Order: sequence, then C-alpha cells, then structure tokens
Amino acid sequence: MIRHHIFALALAIAVLTATAVAQVTAQLEVYMPYVEGLEPELMSPPPRPQPTPIPAGPAYFVDCVNGNDAASGKNESNAWRSLNRAKNSTLLPGDRLLLKRGCTWTGPLDLRWVGTTAQPITIDAYGTGYKPIIQNAETNVVIRGTHLVIRNIATRGRAQSSDAGCQNQAKGWAIGFRFEPGASYNTLEESEATGHTHGVKIVSGAHHNRVLSSVFANNRLMFILDASNPGNDAGANGIVLEGDDNQIAYNYISGHDACSFDFVRDGSAVEVYGGQRNRVHHNIVANNNTFVELGNPRSSDNTFAYNVVMASIPRAQFFVTEGSGNSRGPVYRSRVYNNTVYLTHPTSTGLNCDGGCSSEILSLKGNIIWSEGRIGYIDQRTDEGNNVYWRADGRPGIFFPTPSDMAATSKIANPLFVKASVGGGDFRLRAGSPAIGVAVGDAQRAGFPIDLAGVSVPQGGSADAGAYEYLP
Repeated sequence: MIRHHIFALALAIAVLTATAVAQVTAQLEVYMPYVEGLEPELMSPPPRPQPTPIPAGPAYFVDCVNGNDAASGKNESNAWRSLNRAKNSTLLPGDRLLLKRGCTWTGPLDLRWVGTTAQPITIDAYGTGYKPIIQNAETNVVIRGTHLVIRNIATRGRAQSSDAGCQNQAKGWAIGFRFEPGASYNTLEESEATGHTHGVKIVSGAHHNRVLSSVFANNRLMFILDASNPGNDAGANGIVLEGDDNQIAYNYISGHDACSFDFVRDGSAVEVYGGQRNRVHHNIVANNNTFVELGNPRSSDNTFAYNVVMASIPRAQFFVTEGSGNSRGPVYRSRVYNNTVYLTHPTSTGLNCDGGCSSEILSLKGNIIWSEGRIGYIDQRTDEGNNVYWRADGRPGIFFPTPSDMAATSKIANPLFVKASVGGGDFRLRAGSPAIGVAVGDAQRAGFPIDLAGVSVPQGGSADAGAYEYLP
C-alpha cells in the first residue's frame, strides 16, 4: 500500500554529470503521461559507487525500422529487425545484444542465454535518443538466463479496463521485467518500467539478481479489484520479491498508489511475498502508498537500509509487516536500519507491525521517522531503538503499543534536516541535529559501510540516524 509524488534530492543532483541530467530531461516527455508533476531531476536514481563493468565482446544489433531478420545482425548496417529473431539467436558468454535507441517493439523480449561471472552476456542500447521501448505484452521482458546484464531498456504497460466504481482505477495484468525460476546472477540496471501491474517481479526460484540504478514509476494497474470479496485487491507494485538473495539498490521508485475497494488505497514500492535474505537499500522512494509491505510466512531475513522514503499523499505508509497472529504472517527477522522517512499527510502512518510483533519479527534501529499522522503501531515490544521520531507539533503518535514503550535510546526530536520537503527537499542533517551519533552501527554490521550519498559511516565516534551521515 503506498502513494505517488515527488521529492528533490539536492545532494544526488549535485553528483550527476551534465550529460546525465540532460538524458533525464530528455526522458521526461516519455514519462509525462504516467508521472504527473515530476521535475526532470527528481526522476534520476541516486548515484551508486561502481557501475557494472561490461566486456566489449561480439555484438548483434536489432533495428525496428531498418533491420532485416535475414541479415547477419553483426553490425548496424546488417541489423536484425524483430525481437523474435533476437530470441532465436545463439549468444555466447561475452556477447552483446544491442537494441536501437528510439525504437519501440511489442514484447516480449525473451532473454534465455547463459553467461559467466567473467563474461556476462549484455543486453543494451545503441545509437542516440531515448531508450529502446518494449511494451504492451503480458510480460515485456522475460529473464530466464544467468549472468546477464540488462541495461538501458524501457518497458511500458497498458490497462485492459477500468472500474468506474473505484475512481476509474485502471485494471490489467502487465509486468515490466520478470525474473523466472532459475534466473540467477543477473543485473538489471539503468532501465525503466511504467504503467504495469508490477514493474519488476522476481518469482520464487529466481535468486541472486540485482536491480540497480533504475526508475520504476506509476506502475498502478490493479489485477484484482473486487468489491464483492473483501481483502483480495492486489496490484500497483514497483518491485515484487518472491525469490531469495536479491539486491534492490540505487533506484528511484515513485507513484505506486491505486484505488482499492478493500483498503481505500493500495500499492507498494516494494512487496516481499515469500522472499528471503533480500537487501533493499540506497533507494529514493516518493509518493507510494507503502514503501515496503511483507507477507507470507516463508518471507524472512530481509534487510532495508539507507533509503529515503517520502510522501505527501493520503494514507501513505513506510513499513508494514506481520506477526504470527495475522493470516499473512509470521514474517521473521526484518531488519530496518538507517532509513529517512518523511510523510506529510495527516492520515499517514510510519509503521504497522501487528499479530504478535516481537524482536523475532522486527528490528528497527537508527531510523529517522517524521510522520504528520502516526509514527506507527507495534502491538508488542520489539527490537526498537536508536531512532528519532518527530511530528511538526512536537507530539508524534507513537504506539509501541503505548508511547511509554518507545526504547530509551530513541528520541522525540526535530531531526533538523537541511530542508524538509517532499518536493525540493534535502534530508541531510544540519549541525546540532539530535540524530547525530544516535545509531550504534547496526547497519554497518549488516554490511552497509556508506550512506545514501556515498559517505563512509561513521564520520564521528558513532553513526548517525537516518540515510545521511552528517558532514561538517
């Protein structure tokens, strides 16, 4: 469950090159039907420390206008034309499949090849202009292989119908990128998905995949929207994790918020349903109904760290998980470390952990959570501490399950952001912030040595709360 909107991250923009900003600006025209009100610079993912190296092996080209499936495909002048011809080719470790920029194909693009760690098979773009677009299939890009690097690909879904009884909510089934059982050690990066039911779906049996430095915006289709059956509405997800040991990092995820008969609003930036040991970190997340929702007793040991989550829309939530008393639980050992959360609507809620929440269910450490609604509800004491909570009136709604159950190491205090705003905000800390030195290294022990801006943690004697380490 989540909402849709924007946020400006001055620090992330500062590190973008002029070329990157120009590319993002050029992409705005394509996004505009889906991402109302977004400023171009806000649609860029945060910078990541090291792009994936790509070996320069033999290349095969695909051109939707001037290609010919009877050609060799070995250079731009002899490019293939169709995705089906590409699918039936034999690509070897180190080979590259290059799709022409400015081209649009009806999906699917089926990726079944097997590379190696040293020589992945690369699916990329060539030429100038906007990324190649794969659209209007039930699944636009199907990933079945291993050791593939998929980059610079855009996908678009479309609605099959709408429901006039639920604010004309768009309905349908469409997936941008689907990782099939056995798909493993693949990287999806610098790509985009919009207009789907799920932007990315990593199914059970897919494992050790990475989704990096991509944009997932307004994938709002509901595939179940049923007024007669309470509790079954579903859809509007940026990324769905059913598989294990995957990494979701350095992405921009926005606008997953849909009408629901059952929940009023539904959708999520990330939904974990059966996945284990996934790591969701260093993402910028704006105006989704929910940042993360977890369900299914198989789900366990997932970590969420150094994300910035903001929303101005009604009923926005940060984190939802379940204990054993809930029909979708228990979900064990979720670790939520060093996130910065800023929810401005009075109906927003930071946390919800019920059905027997405990330290076996949730570890909540080193976060900054500012909610103009409620900080959240935890029905039993859990592993909560070293957090900073705030609301503008100085009276944040903390129910853990009562206000007195907040850990002594947590604080109620204004975190003193450089600029607190969903649009145009800067969530670094000012001098004198009560979040400085509050954390005790839980995120670092979990394997996160840098903050969202790439700054080493800690800078002082102790780590700071939130997604940004203070720099004088």
